[in-house]
Amino acid sequence: MLAVCLRRGLAAGLAAGILAGLFALVFAEPAMDRAIDREEHHHGEVFSRAQQKGGLILATALYGASAGGIFGLLAARFGERMPARCERGRSLALAGALFAGAVLLPFLKYPPVPPGGSDPSTLAERTAAYLALVVLGPLSVAVAWRLGGRLAEGALRLPAAALSLAALWGLLLVALPSFRGGGGLPGGLVWEFRIASLATQAVLWGGIGLLFGLMGGRGEGAPS
Repeated sequence: MLAVCLRRGLAAGLAAGILAGLFALVFAEPAMDRAIDREEHHHGEVFSRAQQKGGLILATALYGASAGGIFGLLAARFGERMPARCERGRSLALAGALFAGAVLLPFLKYPPVPPGGSDPSTLAERTAAYLALVVLGPLSVAVAWRLGGRLAEGALRLPAAALSLAALWGLLLVALPSFRGGGGLPGGLVWEFRIASLATQAVLWGGIGLLFGLMGGRGEGAPS
């Protein structure tokens, strides 16, 4: 079962990563291009955008395969506990939980900024704080789901879990340090890049959840 889920996760993640890379190439790269043009204009730096764009899909494919592998291992361990009756529903529920904890929560606290939009002197601190949220986010989702089960049963469990999650996220958002971002870039450009980045992650995790669920079946050892 573990090996089957791992293989399915790697395959789903690889395909979803390629799809996310194509999405980013169309929707996120234009904002990146404009930000880099401004940075070159102000600092005289030279970037090989052709090489960066050429490696984008490869990078997202590798990232997707890694994320899919982790997803497969978690699905083997916790998939049966997801609040859905079918394999595809459980897979999408798990993908949604991971997206919420590992992507959405860090985005709310530390939304990405294009080149030239952040302070280089705080890079180490920002990276450490961001990675802390990437780890604590999924844990907070799991804790909230357990708390919801203890506070309520049946149809009330989900609202109870949502309230618990909101409280946990509020604590994390307040407790972790804040950093100023955006620099001298136009606000519209920054938010265009941020929304495109978040949408790319949504394509990745939605693709993993959907493809993993579609590849499931009785013959692979996973209930449907």
